[in-house]
Amino acid sequence: MKTYLFRSILALLIVIGLLFIFVELNKEEIFTIVGNEIETSVWIESNKLLNPSYKRATLSLMYVQIVNTSGDEIDFSELEIGDKIKADFKPLAFLSDPPGLSAWKVTLLD
Repeated sequence: MKTYLFRSILALLIVIGLLFIFVELNKEEIFTIVGNEIETSVWIESNKLLNPSYKRATLSLMYVQIVNTSGDEIDFSELEIGDKIKADFKPLAFLSDPPGLSAWKVTLLD
């Protein structure tokens, strides 16, 4: 009786763990602005726990199209710490810690 209960609980925990991994890997990645480095760049942090493209990085806002969810273009000075953004990154990253990134487009989420 004890082994049956133990196996049932173990199987349930494995299924819950696999479900968590599946949901986490398929989640859309958004970033939170956690700090301002200089006037034209911000520190961003990913919302994904497993396999983020960049866990924490510096995002340059020079020559980047920044829009809100309705598609209106906004200035980078309107971005504040705690804002949620979605970024379309350029393929080149600077080799530093945290990595220095640039993007084609940044969308400010509500």
